[in-house]
Amino acid sequence: MTTNIDIQKSQFVSKFSQIVDEGSTGFFFDTFDIFTSSENEYKGQVGIEGFKIKRRRKLFDMGMNLAVARGTYRQDNEKLIIETEINGFSGIMIPFYVFAIIFYSIFIAGFLMSDNFDGNGAGFALPFIFIHAALMFGIPYFVMRRSAKRMKYELEREFYYMTKS
Repeated sequence: MTTNIDIQKSQFVSKFSQIVDEGSTGFFFDTFDIFTSSENEYKGQVGIEGFKIKRRRKLFDMGMNLAVARGTYRQDNEKLIIETEINGFSGIMIPFYVFAIIFYSIFIAGFLMSDNFDGNGAGFALPFIFIHAALMFGIPYFVMRRSAKRMKYELEREFYYMTKS
């Protein structure tokens, strides 16, 4: 995502630093975010060269804030050009996908190699296993995709309002 705004780089960095709390953007460091009293929406690192931020988790927030935004900015006369990469994939999902692939492979192979595959209704259950596998692989993908879209929308809004205040 590339955003052009009318503001000086140093002014933008100081305003951006005010709405971002210093902290880690890792998955395991999110656990105690709900107990912080800070009013800031984001946490991460903001510097003169770039930023890496994540939306802070809140109590009873069902939005699954997985996306992490990394960006750099450069000044071009009166315009500040902000280049942002938003990544919705979390490293914690890798073990889940590996385990799910192994589990469903063994489960489906067991159904196909069973002696009563045709006679006892085991073939009837196979389509339901495929549907279940599709949901188990698809739902996390759509959650990560929604998280990235939401982060993009919120960052565009934040960048716009930073220039107006």
